[in-house]
Amino acid sequence: MTSDLRTSPDQIARVAVSLRKHFVAHPGYETVRRIFGEIMDKRQAELDLGLTAEGRGIAVIGESGSGKTTAIQRILRRIDTSGTEPGEFRWISIRVPTPATQKDLARAILHALDFQLLRDTTASRMWELVNFHLQLRKCWLIHLDEGQELGGRGSDAEKAGVINALKSLMQIPAWPTNLVVSGTPELHDLLTQDPQLSRRFFITRFLPVTEFDARDDVAELVAGYAGLADLPLAPDLADVEFVPRLLHAGREQFGIVVELIIGAITCALADGHLAVGIQDFARFYAERTGEGALRNPFLVSDFRSVNTGRAPLESIPSAGSQDRSRKPKGKR
Repeated sequence: MTSDLRTSPDQIARVAVSLRKHFVAHPGYETVRRIFGEIMDKRQAELDLGLTAEGRGIAVIGESGSGKTTAIQRILRRIDTSGTEPGEFRWISIRVPTPATQKDLARAILHALDFQLLRDTTASRMWELVNFHLQLRKCWLIHLDEGQELGGRGSDAEKAGVINALKSLMQIPAWPTNLVVSGTPELHDLLTQDPQLSRRFFITRFLPVTEFDARDDVAELVAGYAGLADLPLAPDLADVEFVPRLLHAGREQFGIVVELIIGAITCALADGHLAVGIQDFARFYAERTGEGALRNPFLVSDFRSVNTGRAPLESIPSAGSQDRSRKPKGKR
């Protein structure tokens, strides 16, 4: 059912921004937040007592779209910076450059510290400058996003050099720095290759969200976001297969699932629907992926057979194998 009073584009944009601003925590968020707090409290105590100890690290590991970067950025924004002076950084956050050579990583850190190299110089000199400016800016913590790229595509010697650079950051004599590294599962293999590096890290995982352990939570998530947009849920979202379809479409990754929910709500508003329903999820999925109806997990009967990754075109299911009905059977 639609309404003649459609929401204007600028109102839809405001709703979308408001929904994205609304933070819902992945189950792994609280663990990361607690370890963050312990590391920062430890650093404050060391400074108060005039002591130095080697830095510690947190590795936050999850598939692309799991929500790990959003969670880390939220934690970083809530770090108490009340005691900082102008020009000081309590933390910096950078995306690991590709390829992640020693020089490129050092250059990225210096850029985040507002220091611009006037000319190219040696890697060793650049890391001396990193150490100096970390202390000058009183930076306690560095967040490295896309940390799996630290494995690089260079030689074994270059990879070893990057690993040694990370260890050196946590061992700067006058100003040891804490690290937070987020990345895909390849990051775990990288960290565990070096025992000296791995012993300094707490490793946390943003695990997939499955229908077996999160069905009710995801249903509440959909209802909660729709409520924020003042939209009721259409009856077809009460179907027992809706949450499994949503999780399959989102690759069981928390961040993608939230993106699909917000996208469906904006589609419902744009089309003047009085409630958000399965057709809105199907439309947004199609817009997001460019896939047709036969590859849309919100439309096909055997939705689990749909590859929601980047499957080759020749794997498209045949039309004869699909149920053309858009309304799955079975209601709660």
